[in-house]
Formats: sequence, C-alpha cells, structure tokens
Amino acid sequence: MKRSTERPQEARIVVVDDDPGTVLVLANLLKSLGKVYVATRPDEATSLALRVAPDLVLLDVEMPGADGFAVLKELRTRAQLADTLVLFVTSHGAADIEERALSAGAIDFIHKPVHADIVRARVRNYLALKQQGDQLRCWSMLDGLTGLANRRSFDLALDHEWARAEENGEPLGLVLCDIDYFKRFNDVYGHPTGDACLQSVAAVLRGCATSPYAVAARYGGEEFALLLPGVAAADAAQVAAVLCAAVSALDVPHAASHVAPHVTLSLGVATSNPGPGSRPGELVRAADEALYRAKDQGRNRVVLARG
Repeated sequence: MKRSTERPQEARIVVVDDDPGTVLVLANLLKSLGKVYVATRPDEATSLALRVAPDLVLLDVEMPGADGFAVLKELRTRAQLADTLVLFVTSHGAADIEERALSAGAIDFIHKPVHADIVRARVRNYLALKQQGDQLRCWSMLDGLTGLANRRSFDLALDHEWARAEENGEPLGLVLCDIDYFKRFNDVYGHPTGDACLQSVAAVLRGCATSPYAVAARYGGEEFALLLPGVAAADAAQVAAVLCAAVSALDVPHAASHVAPHVTLSLGVATSNPGPGSRPGELVRAADEALYRAKDQGRNRVVLARG
C-alpha cells in the first residue's frame, strides 16, 4: 500500500475507547507522532482500521457491546490487519488479564490513568519497530539486483490479482520475456556487465508498468514478468511490443547474439478472464508457451498465446 508522498514517514494510529475524554487525551498526546484516527464504539473499530491501514491500534479493554478482546479477535481475522500492532489501554492490573491479552496478540499495555511521557515513549518505540519490520518485509519482496518484485512477490501478486479479476469480471494480462542468448552475453562480457544488462532491462520493464496495479518482476535468471491487471489481449501485446522495441533501443552491444548486434528480448503474451474453476497457473503456462514459440520462431519478437 502506497503512503502519501507529502509525509511518507507519517504513521497511522487508531484509538478505540468508549470514553470520549480518554480518546481526546490520547489523540492530543499522539498527534505529534502521526495521524490519529478515533472510534468510540467497538463496532466501528474494524471498519476504521480497514479504511486507514493503521501502524498501531490503541484499544480499550472494557467497552459496552464488545470488549477489547473481541475487537482484537475480529482484527486478526482480516488479512490486511493480521500483523497490525495492538496496545491495550486498561485500568486493570491483574496478571491474568495481561496474560490473556498478550496471548491474544497484543504487544503491550498502557495503564489508566495514562502518563503522557510513558504513552508517547511506548508508542514511539513500537512505531519504530513497525517501520523496521515493514522495511524488512519490503526488502524480502524485492530482487536485490534489479529492484523489481522478486518471484515470491510476483506469485503473491498473481494470486491476488487473479482473485480480484474474477470478482470484478476483468481480464488479466501477463508478459513473460527472456533476454536472448544471455548466457553467451555473460561468457563474452563477464558477469558484472551481465548484471548491468539485467538492471538496464529491468529499468525498461519498470517504465512499462505504468498502470496502478501492474507488477514488474524478475521471474528468474534473465527472465522477467509483467503482470497487467485489467488489460485485454491486444493491449497486452502492444505493451510487449513497446517493451521489445525499448530494449533494442538501449543498443547494449551483444556480439554473441545470433539475432542482432545488441541485446534483444523474446516475449510471450497471454491474457485470461478468470472464472470458476480456473487457476492462475493456466495464465503462466500460456504465456510461457508463447515465449517458447517466440524463441522457436527466431527470437527478438512478441508472440501472443493461442486462443
């Protein structure tokens, strides 16, 4: 999820408490640490959290209608909120209450009446931990050499976009592409130059991923993937043709290529309209088969999957 470019460091904090006075106190204490959103009813908590994607939730233990444990359990059932940090705010000091809360997934307690400096210090520390965890998760989803999505990230995006396309009745396009004779390139120019070539091709691929949900990925070795949600066959083929031409225009020398004196791509394009019983793997197989035919037909070309 993209954060605002105006204040990319700004955290999102949700405060849930049925006491308006406590809500006001906490909101004022925390406003210097991020954007604060408040709910005074437990049934508002989940919908608010889904809307704002908070980094941290401060949750009252005792509220009419549903206690904090029930709210926490509901938050944990939502995939988008499963890892959200939750701090309980309570007037209870009993060990069994704290043990129950920690077992349910809360990270800590803030006791009422709240102490301003302690509240700010704890929230600041947990927000820093959340930011570090988010950065590590981000790194784990990127290819270290090219900065594109890695294979794991691509697979997750494919599953997500497949389900979204099926729900919305939209097409899903996929372009798979291979650098032609890349092993020969490495043999002639060496692996450092090969790495630079991969980075140059990745930059072109990233430039073609212009729609909000498009995913450019390093699929493996010298193979790349471009996932195009909402893009039909003709448009996906056009994107592939632009990508093919743009890589040729880089004019990266490739004396060992059998098709051109510079680096080129072979590309396979497939689209699908996901429906009941269909699987994402079918789209990948279709694009891969088209890529194989592109190579078989002489490389440096785009081939659209049959059907």
